[in-house]
Amino acid sequence: MFNEEKHKRSFLAGVLTGSVIGGLAALLFAPKSGKELRKDISDKSGELLDDANQLIENAKEKASNILADASNKAEKLVEDGKKKVESMTKGAGDLLEQGKDKVESFAKGAGDFLSHGKEIAEDGVTKVKDAVKSGMESFTEERNKNREDSKNQSSSYNDNRSKSNKTRY
Repeated sequence: MFNEEKHKRSFLAGVLTGSVIGGLAALLFAPKSGKELRKDISDKSGELLDDANQLIENAKEKASNILADASNKAEKLVEDGKKKVESMTKGAGDLLEQGKDKVESFAKGAGDFLSHGKEIAEDGVTKVKDAVKSGMESFTEERNKNREDSKNQSSSYNDNRSKSNKTRY
């Protein structure tokens, strides 16, 4: 809608501009005396001002219509929103009651579940601790083994290099 209004305004501005330019060109190129030319220019400028005022009035009228439509639509949206809020509030009260009943039922069953779950969790924690301890021991042994292998390889490399340097010189 905004785009359509923009095109109409552009068109009207073009028509108005074209009329002004055409009118001035016609007056300037017409073989008339200075007095007649000034009178024609004055008449044409008056006509153009009247046309411009008419365009402005039309634009104001359209703008007021658009604002009135927007205001009506906004009021309708507010009313619809209020109705929906009221409906949701009523439904929320029912849901709250149902929720309370379910929470009470859940709380009764949760006590038993928690006591059983605690036993399972304690057993699981013990198993995890044992597994971590075993993993750490394995890691330490592997790291120590790798350090020993690295030292042996480094020592062997240095020995070979030392022998190689002696044979060269």
